[in-house]
Amino acid sequence: MTAPAARAIQVAVQSGSRLLRDTLASCLSARPDVTVVGTVAEPDRMSALCELRQPDAVIFDAGSRLAEICRPVNSLMQRFPDLNVVVTYRDAAAEHLSAACRAGVTSLIPESHGLEAILAVLRHQRGGRAARSGPGQMTDRELEVLVLAGSGHSVAETAGLLGISPLTVENVKRRIYAKLEVNSGVHAVSHAASLGILDQHPAPAVRHRAPPSEDFTVLTVLSGQSGWALDLLVQILLTNKMPFVLERERRHVSQTHWVRWHRGPIVAALVDPDATDWAMVEELAVPAILVHSKPLDSSGLADALANGATSLVLAETIGDRFPSLLRMAGEGYLVLDSLPMRPLIGAVRARWDRRAPGAGGRPELTARESDILRFGAQGYSIRQTASVLGISPKTVENVQTRLFSKLGVRNRAGAVAVANAFGLLPATVLTPGRRSSRAPVPVSTAGGSGLGN
Repeated sequence: MTAPAARAIQVAVQSGSRLLRDTLASCLSARPDVTVVGTVAEPDRMSALCELRQPDAVIFDAGSRLAEICRPVNSLMQRFPDLNVVVTYRDAAAEHLSAACRAGVTSLIPESHGLEAILAVLRHQRGGRAARSGPGQMTDRELEVLVLAGSGHSVAETAGLLGISPLTVENVKRRIYAKLEVNSGVHAVSHAASLGILDQHPAPAVRHRAPPSEDFTVLTVLSGQSGWALDLLVQILLTNKMPFVLERERRHVSQTHWVRWHRGPIVAALVDPDATDWAMVEELAVPAILVHSKPLDSSGLADALANGATSLVLAETIGDRFPSLLRMAGEGYLVLDSLPMRPLIGAVRARWDRRAPGAGGRPELTARESDILRFGAQGYSIRQTASVLGISPKTVENVQTRLFSKLGVRNRAGAVAVANAFGLLPATVLTPGRRSSRAPVPVSTAGGSGLGN
């Protein structure tokens, strides 16, 4: 029987010299048994890199300043006591060598011993001490999304390359932001680049979309009023062996461990929710299924859509259809179970009238707002819309924000619903390469009336 291949040693490199840092990382990466997971210039940045990538060993380039390395090494060892720390130095006094050992340095290697000495130490320590995994460790899927984002790919393009849904990409990006403690894709890429993560991980190859069962595990977040309807959802999820979280706190949920680690899409299922439940949905920025134990009137429908519901279903009619509803919600559909569209449109329009008193009926949109609304209805991303219209993605975002405000909504599904109610979506829609097409605006049906999001 052939023995399994040994796992490559995961190494992080620090050096204040860009030339030495890149050269050492390149030479180490050329070895089949070594993988460089990132590089940093400042010793104090090594802690953040270790938190994200959990290397087996780190290499510090002390040069002639071995004494200055002791403090960051000591701080690093307090957070990662099982980490192997290798320090190369040019010259040092005996007291500095002793201080480095007390700080937690595993191996001290004079520069004159060269690369082979570093490799010998790394290989000798294989199977010994290793970094422990922590809650902030970045997964392979998160690295793939981060690398593609750094290459300028949109959410839709990233989803196509990785063979996953756009909603999965958005959920992964949210976890990346939490781990990097940033609020935007630009800051995430910038932070990752400063840790040398992007340099060590080329963009993944194009993949074909896998069947939903292989890569589309939906995590359901249950919340709302206790009672028979909530118990029914729990029973359905348990029977179908589908993962779920019964969330009672409903505050600061974006920092919970299940949000950070779940690799698939997240969908909220709210049973007769109150304002706190809707605030949780807004914090998570996930699709929400409203499960109502009693029939909703027009005002209730409008309130649910305005609060961000993407699907509405009567609890007593769920039965075995709830898993399918979760899948559709995870893919971005608005599902209205057995509800006619005309009363819904009327409710949406009435809701808009109350939100915008004195608006004079039909909202007036600029030509640019109309273009962006039409492309949004067809499922184009912000970057795709910007490319077709010949403007910047930031301009699209600004116009879209004004559009949402003008229509009195908070998301694209609400904008399309209001626009449809006022007849702002004509039968002809814009398509790339020309100004109009005879193709109708896409409308999907699932369990009643549905609208593609």
